[in-house]
Amino acid sequence: MLTLFLAPTGQVITASALSQAAADEDLDSLKEQADQAREELEQATEDYTQREEALEAAQEELVQTLHELQQTEVRLSEMREPLAQLASTLYQQPDVGVLGLMTSGSIDSDLQAEAHVLKLSENQEAVLSEANDLRDRQIELTSAAQELQSETQLERVELADDLDALRAQSEESTDRLMQELENRGLSVDAYMAGIECDASAGTAAAGYPNGLLPQGSLCELHQSGHFLRADAAVDLLRLNEAFTEHFGKELCITSSYRDLANQQRVYAEQPPGYAAVPGTSNHGLGLAVDLCGGVQTQGSPEFNWLEANSREYNWFHPQWAYSSPFEPWHWEHTASGGS
Repeated sequence: MLTLFLAPTGQVITASALSQAAADEDLDSLKEQADQAREELEQATEDYTQREEALEAAQEELVQTLHELQQTEVRLSEMREPLAQLASTLYQQPDVGVLGLMTSGSIDSDLQAEAHVLKLSENQEAVLSEANDLRDRQIELTSAAQELQSETQLERVELADDLDALRAQSEESTDRLMQELENRGLSVDAYMAGIECDASAGTAAAGYPNGLLPQGSLCELHQSGHFLRADAAVDLLRLNEAFTEHFGKELCITSSYRDLANQQRVYAEQPPGYAAVPGTSNHGLGLAVDLCGGVQTQGSPEFNWLEANSREYNWFHPQWAYSSPFEPWHWEHTASGGS
């Protein structure tokens, strides 16, 4: 029994059409989820790359810090000897100074000793000041190195965990989409062809002669080697999805876009009146296909289904093809202007 529904516009809609629309919404929802997960993974991968570069810069800073720390420790080690010498001199001559001049037997000798002690005192302050600065710097660098090392290690672990979670999410959503396509008997390649084809690319064919359309205005169909103008291709791929869900097989194609050379070949091979004059065929506009797999037989289940449903997808069987010449396999896109 065929159930009919009346839309607000007065248009009669079949239950099967409503069911198909709901199924298409489910598939679109799964695709949106897969696309969102893929985009999130791509963004996370980009973020990971940028943060990895930042970590590499931090690692270089850590290496430089450790190198500076090593140099500081070497300088401190080198200063131990003059500090020891200074301490020894002051220990051996504790009374040399202004008071020593009053008790020494030689003024020249005492003046020389005084100058030596003053020089040692100046050096002492400079050496001790540098030693203290280096020690402070050593403590600072040691703390910075430990902090950098701890931060980079934690950052790497967090980055890896985030990326693994998003990768798993993307795989899961993609698997659900692929499983749904498989359950419906749809070809993944055919589905992806419809996704990747941009219908607006068909406008690039404007102004080009029949049979000489630019490649950029065409999209490949689910059957390898067959092309149509992009807008017509998108609609045929949608029609193929519905056909496949109904019959469990894809639309079979024998001919699609024909360039001028192929139009001339077909015209030469067919009896007069059975092929369009080269440069006038809708095949040359990328707006016609010849189908097989049962469609080529008028009255077959495949033909009848297409006849009843193709216009929902902007395809139709032209009136002339019912009789003159009789071509049940020939179907055209509504952009061709036919009826």
